[in-house]
Amino acid sequence: MTHLVHTTARYIKGGLGVVNLRAQNKALLLKNLDKFYNKRDIPWVNMIWHSHYANDQVPHASTDKGSFWWRDLLKLCDHFRGIATCQIGDGTTVLF
Repeated sequence: MTHLVHTTARYIKGGLGVVNLRAQNKALLLKNLDKFYNKRDIPWVNMIWHSHYANDQVPHASTDKGSFWWRDLLKLCDHFRGIATCQIGDGTTVLF
């Protein structure tokens, strides 16, 4: 019976338990930007770095290029850079 009280109290405080899809989508897109900027060894990350940013460009300092999916993802670059922290490494993904 106690589990029913806790479950009911949760719904009273936070609604019906429906996930905010806009916030969830933004979080997942920001996760992809993290993988990209940190050059994770993932095929899509390697493909985009080599095909669009091969001459040491960084996405937030160059014109939008690539697929419609990638251009939409780049719209979140400013937000990502506002919440991310930089650790100086080889300098290939940081612009001063």
